[in-house]
Amino acid sequence: MSKITKSQKKFLKGAYKNTPLEELSKKTGISQEEILSYIKKSGKDVGKIIETVHPDSAEKKIKSLPEVFSILKNNKLIILGLLVLVSVLYFNSLKGQFVADDILGFRDNPQVRDLTASFRSMKMQAVVCALSFKFFGLSPVPLHIVSIFYHLINSLLVFILGTLLFGRKTGALAAFLFAAFPVNTEAVSWISASNYSSEAGVFLIMAIFYYLYKSSGRKIYMLSSVVSGAFGIFVVGSNFVISFVPLIFIIDRFILEKKSFGSSLKNVAFLVPLTAVNFLYKYGQYGNRVSYLSGSSEANVAFAMPYFFRFPYTLYSNFRLLIFPRDLSIFHEGDVITDAGFLLMWIFTLTFFGLAYYLRKRKPEISGLLLFIPVALSLTFSPVLISSYFAERYLYLATIGFCMLLAVLLGMLETKLGFKHLAIFITAVILVPYSIKVVTRNVEWSTPEKLWVSTTREVPNSPRAHKVLADYYIENKDFEKAAEESEIALKLRNGDYPGARNNLGLSYLRLGMTEKAEEHFLENMKTYPDMWQSYFNMSEIEVNRNNIEGAVFYLGKVLELDPGNEKARYILGKIQEGSGL
Repeated sequence: MSKITKSQKKFLKGAYKNTPLEELSKKTGISQEEILSYIKKSGKDVGKIIETVHPDSAEKKIKSLPEVFSILKNNKLIILGLLVLVSVLYFNSLKGQFVADDILGFRDNPQVRDLTASFRSMKMQAVVCALSFKFFGLSPVPLHIVSIFYHLINSLLVFILGTLLFGRKTGALAAFLFAAFPVNTEAVSWISASNYSSEAGVFLIMAIFYYLYKSSGRKIYMLSSVVSGAFGIFVVGSNFVISFVPLIFIIDRFILEKKSFGSSLKNVAFLVPLTAVNFLYKYGQYGNRVSYLSGSSEANVAFAMPYFFRFPYTLYSNFRLLIFPRDLSIFHEGDVITDAGFLLMWIFTLTFFGLAYYLRKRKPEISGLLLFIPVALSLTFSPVLISSYFAERYLYLATIGFCMLLAVLLGMLETKLGFKHLAIFITAVILVPYSIKVVTRNVEWSTPEKLWVSTTREVPNSPRAHKVLADYYIENKDFEKAAEESEIALKLRNGDYPGARNNLGLSYLRLGMTEKAEEHFLENMKTYPDMWQSYFNMSEIEVNRNNIEGAVFYLGKVLELDPGNEKARYILGKIQEGSGL
C-alpha cells in the first residue's frame, strides 16, 4: 500500500461518510482497496462509506444487457447451485393434485378448454392453463413444472438484481435464501397462486432495466422498464402490480441515488403514469372485490378489526412470518389478541418506522430494504378491506427485499467481525431448516385433505379452515367428519356462519337425521334468506316426505335466487312432469 499523505488522511476522515467510494478514489488518487484498508485500520466503520456494505459492492457498474448476461455466464456454479436447489426442493410438489381454487379455476373451469378465448383474454395464467389442457389434459404436473420454472427464473433474477445493487456475493446469498425461503412455497406449490411468482418476475425485470437506464442513460432501457410494468398490468394482471413503481422509487432513493425524496421522485417520474393506468384499469375489479367481500359471509367483513388495530397487526404478522417462517398455512386468522398483544404490535410498528427513518442517512440501503417489504404489501394496508390481512402468497414479492436485507446484514456482520466466509457459512446453516420446511410443506399441498387438515392444525381457531375441510369431507361422503368440522366452524363464529350451518344440515341429512338437518336449513333460511342452497336441501327433505307441493315451492325459490341452476330446474321439471303440477 502506497503512503497516504496527511492532507489525504484529513480529507478521507471528513468525507468518507458522505462521499461515494468511487468519488473518494478519484479525488485522492488512491485506489478503493487502499481507502477501505486505511479507514478500517484507523478504527472507522467502513460500512459507513457510501456504496460500501462490504468490498464486494465496489464492483464495476453494469451498463448494458449483454453485461447482465455476462453475470450469468461468469457465475455458472452459482447458476447450477440454484438450479439444483430449486429442483430438489420442489421435486415432490410435482405429485400435487388440484387443491382449493385449482378445482374451480382449472379442473372445472370451462375457459381452460377454450384456447382461443384464453388468448383473447390476454391473461398469462389463463393462456398457460389453456395450453396445458390442450396438450396434457387435466394433469396438474405441467402446471407444477411451470410454477417451479417461474421460481427458478425469479431466483436467477434476484441474483442478477442483487449483484447489480450490492455485488456478486450479496446477490448470490440473497438468491439462495430466496430460492429456499419457506413462505414462497404457497406461490410455487399452489397452481392458482402462480400469478404471484410471475408478477415478481416481471418486477425484477423492470427493476433490472431501470438500473441499466440509470447506469447508462440509454432510453431503450427506460422504455424496456415501462414495457415491463405495462406487461405486469395488462398480461399478468395481479393486484400487487400497483406496488411496482413505489418499489422502484425505494430502490432509487435508498440504494442507487441516496439523495433526496424529490430527486428520486423526479428520476422515476416517467414510471408514475403506470401507477395511474394500473389503478384505472383495476378500479372496477377493486370495486367488485369490495362489494364481494362486504356481502360474503365467508369474508365476515362486518366483524373485521378496526383499522387502528389492523395496520399494526398486518405489519407485525407479515414480519413474524418472514423472520420465523414456521407456522405456514393458506389461512392466517383466528388469532386471539389481548390488549397487551396489540400494544406490542404498535410498539413494533413504531420501532420499525423509527428505525427506517433513523437509518435513512446512516445506512440508507438497510432503510430502503426495510421499507421495501411493507411497500410490496401495500394492498394489505388499504383502509378499505380488499384482501386478507396477510397471506404467504402475498409475501412472495416482499421476500425479495427481505432476502436481500438478510444477505446485506450478513455481509456487514462478516466485515465487522473479520471472519472470512462467515456470511456464506451462516447462509448455509439457515438453508437447512428452510429446505426441510419447503419439502414438508409441499407434502401438505399435495392433496386437498392434507392441505385442509394441516390448515386446521396450524390455525385451529379459523372458522374457514374447518368449514372448507367439511366441504372436502362432504364431497368424499365422509359425513360424520363433515358434521364434526362444521360444528367447530359454527361454534367459532358464534353460530353465525351460513356455509358451515348448511354443511352441518347436509351432513345430518345424509346421516339420516332429517329433523336435525331441517332445523339448520330453516335457521339459515330465516337469517340468510338469499342463500339458495338451504332451499335446495329443503326440497330434498320434502321429496323424501312425498310433499310434492313443498318441494316445488323450495325449488322455485332456488331458481328465483339462482336462475342458472340447471340441477334445480331439471329436478323441478321431473317433479312437475310426474305429478301434473
